[in-house]
Amino acid sequence: MTFSLFAAIVVALSVVSIVNGATAGTTTTTWDCCEPACGYTSNLSSGAKGPVKSCSKSNGKPASDAQNACFASSGDLAYSCSSYQPIIVNSTFSYGFAGHGNTATATCCKCYQFTWTSGAAKGKLMIVQAINAGGITDVDFDIYTPGGGVGDFNACTSQYGAPSGGWGRQYGGVTSDSQCSQLPSNLQAGCHWRWKWAGGDVNTWKVSFTQVNCPSQLTSISGCTPAKI
Repeated sequence: MTFSLFAAIVVALSVVSIVNGATAGTTTTTWDCCEPACGYTSNLSSGAKGPVKSCSKSNGKPASDAQNACFASSGDLAYSCSSYQPIIVNSTFSYGFAGHGNTATATCCKCYQFTWTSGAAKGKLMIVQAINAGGITDVDFDIYTPGGGVGDFNACTSQYGAPSGGWGRQYGGVTSDSQCSQLPSNLQAGCHWRWKWAGGDVNTWKVSFTQVNCPSQLTSISGCTPAKI
């Protein structure tokens, strides 16, 4: 999906108009293939309408009784959707999804704008929607990036036949753009995003962020809309 530079500027300016002060944080990466925590209605932040969509093994609609693939091994299973990969708008602006915050009900489905203040992406802008939480601090963003590391849980072996520890490092994932070729073809673009758009590993890079109203480019994918701010 691509957007014109003019459209990106309009989006960025409209977001900036509701900024209420920025907070310092860091970015990490993840892709564990688990059903996101925000896929449970009970986890949604106050006023949010959802939940976040989950997918079947083949990235279709899961069965109504599907269980999180990270906590069940038989029957109908629910996974993260391949559509949660980063979306490049232009050379300095991307959309995406992330884990954010330790308490799901405080962050689920909310959106955040951040600008990197360190690393190769310094000065670049991203707007992400929180679709996961737990084990993540209130100032960090665990960006959903294929090949970004499975972390504590791994459903990628079940969904895609990934190695038992995921692709690359368990925490942080692949360490070079060439390693993205290890991933299934439908995930490789999101893996390349880190190296070709952000310019490097992304893990532990510093950002300045603020909460913003969610753009339709994200809510139309996740299926979840938070309360307006």
